[in-house]
Order: sequence, then C-alpha cells, then structure tokens
Amino acid sequence: MGEARPPKLCYFLRAFQLPLVILRSGCRHSRAVTARRFGAGAAFAVCALLFVGGAVGAASRLTLYVNGSTPWCSDNARSGSMTRPFCTIGAAAARVSAGVMVKVAAGIYRERVVVRVSGTATSPIVFTAAPGAVVVITGQKNGFSIWGCSWVRVNGFTVTYTREYGISVSNASHVTLSNNRVRYAGQPFSGQAKYGIRLGNVTGSLVVGNTVDHNTNAGIALVAGSARNEVKGNRSFGNAKLFERAAAGIRLYASHANTVDRNISHDNEDSGIELDKSHDNVVSNNVSYQNGDHGIDATGGSSGTRILANTVYGNVTAGINVEGGSTGVKVANNISVENGIDSPRTDSNIRVDAASVSGTSIDYDLVYLSGGGYSLLWKIGYRSLAAFQAATGQELHGIEADPKWRNRAAGNFHLAARSPAIDSASSRVRSQPAADIIGARRTDDPATPNTGIGPREYDDRGAFEFQPTRGR
Repeated sequence: MGEARPPKLCYFLRAFQLPLVILRSGCRHSRAVTARRFGAGAAFAVCALLFVGGAVGAASRLTLYVNGSTPWCSDNARSGSMTRPFCTIGAAAARVSAGVMVKVAAGIYRERVVVRVSGTATSPIVFTAAPGAVVVITGQKNGFSIWGCSWVRVNGFTVTYTREYGISVSNASHVTLSNNRVRYAGQPFSGQAKYGIRLGNVTGSLVVGNTVDHNTNAGIALVAGSARNEVKGNRSFGNAKLFERAAAGIRLYASHANTVDRNISHDNEDSGIELDKSHDNVVSNNVSYQNGDHGIDATGGSSGTRILANTVYGNVTAGINVEGGSTGVKVANNISVENGIDSPRTDSNIRVDAASVSGTSIDYDLVYLSGGGYSLLWKIGYRSLAAFQAATGQELHGIEADPKWRNRAAGNFHLAARSPAIDSASSRVRSQPAADIIGARRTDDPATPNTGIGPREYDDRGAFEFQPTRGR
C-alpha cells in the first residue's frame, strides 16, 4: 500500500479515556501537534459534537460543504460554502487542512476520496455525513483512502461496491472511523477478495460503531503491524470469500497490543474474531455466534492474548480456540455454549491444543453442550467439566449449565433472571471490563449470592451484565 514516509513525532489523544502516549507516524502536519487529557465524559462529548457539526471552539472551525445534487455545486477553488458547495467529496478533501470539517449532503457519490493531509489532536480533519443524510460512496477502488497522515475522522458514510477495500487506512495514526456502513467490497474471486475496512501499519486509532457486511474478505482487518488500536462496538456479519472458507468478521494479522471489544460478529464464513500471528491483544465483551469456523480464534503464535467476558454460541467448530503455539493466553469469564456440534473439524466450547498450553490458563467460564461431543479440550477432549478439572487443574471455578439467555434463537443473549452466570465472575483478572457490551456498569443482583472474586464479587460471566428489576 505504498512506502512509509520518514517518521515524525505525533502525540496521541485517544477518545474513551485511553492514555496519552507518544507515537511515531508518517504524517504531514499543517502545524505543531498539541494534546491534553480528557475524562471519558468529556471525550465522548467532544466526539459527538464534532460528528454533528459542532465542537469546542466551533466558531473558529471552517466547514466545507459538499452537495452533488444541487445545480449550484462546483469544484473550483472558490467553492465549499453552503450556498456554493463542492460537487464531490474529493474536491473538498484536496483543500482540507487541520481543523476543517467536510459536511456532505445526501446523495450517491461515484468517487474515491483520497486523504493525504493531517489534522492535529485539538484540530482534527473531519469528514461527516450531514445530520440525517444518507451519503453513499460507490463504484471506485475505495470509498476512502487515508495514507500517511493522522488525526482524521470519517463518520456516517455508506461505502459499497468498491473494487478493493471499502475504507483503506495505511501508515497512519489517530484515525477514527465511526458509524459507517461498509459492504460489498471486492469480488469473490482469487486475488480480488477484499476487506471492508482495512488498517495497515496503523497506530492509536479507533474503529467504532460501524456496520460491516457482505464483503469478500474479513469485515474489519488490522494487518501489517497495526498496534494500540481499538475496534469497538461494531457489527460484522455475512462476510464471505465464497471460493474458500477464509473471511472472518474481525481479523488481526501480525498486529499487536490492540483491543477488540463490544463487537457483535455473526454468520461470517470463517471465525467471528480471528487473531493470527498477533500477540498481546485483548478480546473482551464481544458476542460471536453462528460463524463458519470458531467464535474466537487465537492461532499462529498469538501469545499473550486475553479473551475475557465474551459470549460465544453456536459456531461450527470450537467456540473459543487457542492453537498453533499461542502460549500464555488468558481465557476467563466467558460464556461458550453449543459450539462445534457435529463439527467437520475441531469441536468443543473451549479448545487449547498441545502447542499452546504453556502459560495458558482458563477459569471462571460457563460452558454447556446439550448433545454429545467434547465440551472442553486441553491437548485432548473431555466430555464433562468435572473430568476436565480433574485431569488438567484448569477451569476450577467453571460452571457447566444452561446460561438462561432471554432468546438465543433471536440473537438475544441478555441473561434472564436466575442465570448461573450472574454474580459469579472474577473481577481480579487483568483487563476484565468494568462495564458490559452496552456500557452498563457491573451491578449486584440482590436475589443472587455473590460467588465471584476480586474487588467486585458480582461481575457476571459473558458479554451482558444482568440488570435486576426493582422490587424483584
């Protein structure tokens, strides 16, 4: 995707109360970068204002308008006002600088938007659909191509039927992709299958709230050394190569120290979430169900992975799979149920192969298998939790029981009252999330005895925290 440019120092302010660190980036800046710390509430508020057209200090922000549907539009140098907007998003992108917002009116834009200019921590460059507008970018190589820059935000677009990646970000940092829908990227043929969203050699960035479906490779992919990014609150489904089983919902390849959390990944051709040759990542608070391979797969030496508080159901092969020398993995507080039934390949709800047991531990999970087959595998398979505990010394606080979801057939994995998963997890585990997949704080159910451990003895297992009804 092009050669890296000479590095410069950038400062990283991550939304959602992530820490301030110094990174290296191949960015072209319009002025020096500054940064300050924000609390989580302030960060959320600033992001929301930016996305709808306002911001702190909005009086000084320049907004460029794009409306290809009006006869008054023009792509000349004097365009960009509300009364004389640009006809194309690309024309506005060619004129942006730090602090500029590009606001796009509804319509179909048959173009590739190329971004090569950086914003700053306090003055990012923002591309956003106008409030309530359906903005479709289609028919070209990519919808957005962001290369070699930083502090860029892309919000609220539909990107569809691109020849290559729907949104491509390369050699960049501090990029936010939010609330976009990306679908039908690439073609289902060898050499032409493409990810919906691809981050290659990208650091300190956020992929949040996107819907990514029916692409010809993984819905979202972090590759080529991408690190310290967060993939959060996305929905990925129906992604498939068709000519071979290989398209995951979310894929990390040779990408390290990232966080994959609060996503829903289902009905993908391969695994719901796949980590290959990717170490020290956190996978937490996700729901992964009815995928063509694993629910969550750590393979190819993905050592140090932490798989915590996920809900995994009905996948074709092993629900949570740790294999291929992926040592030092922590699996805890998950619900993994009815996976690998009549599997053509691997089975069991949680599987750790012989090459991955060193330094790996599993505990405080809930597993359940209504039919025959292996429920757990540690080098070899075990049909019951009791047999597994006796032979391996693992999963000593595990539970083997129906989790009592509200409506699994409809994809509703909230816990019902008196679920055995309630108030039974370990909050002592490093990286255990303090809130669930929808942001609900951990809550003590007064009707359930606390059997968990740690500073909170009432965390629930799985991705959803039970919220007791008053008066129950």
